[in-house]
Amino acid sequence: MASSASQDGPKPTGLVMQIILRRDLLTEHGWPVGPLLAQSAHAATAVLHLHRDHPDVKRYLEGDDGRGWEVMRKVTYEVPDEAALRGLGAKLDGLTPKLSHHLWIEQPECIPTALAIIPNKRPKQLKKAMEEAGCELFK
Repeated sequence: MASSASQDGPKPTGLVMQIILRRDLLTEHGWPVGPLLAQSAHAATAVLHLHRDHPDVKRYLEGDDGRGWEVMRKVTYEVPDEAALRGLGAKLDGLTPKLSHHLWIEQPECIPTALAIIPNKRPKQLKKAMEEAGCELFK
């Protein structure tokens, strides 16, 4: 029986990226779902690009076996509004150690729409900051 690395699945890294979107863009501002999904993609792409040299970003993309991109994990959350999204960013800025993230501002309207956090192992202080900001799984 032949066994090869190509038959084995990629190894999960245990890292996950959190993407947080504003619920009010759908409910109060009438944004269609498609453009809101694009905002999450913008935030995720931006945070990976801006922090591409961070060891956790490299490991998230490369994995331990060069196939990390095949097992990337993301979880999408929502907050009620802009104030909650900005508040979460401020809480993340105050964490020690700092947890890098990016707040996507849609242009040319200058509307904060989504926040993405670099891949991480879900530290307790992140969970607390997200709870305090009113984060819930996106519905």
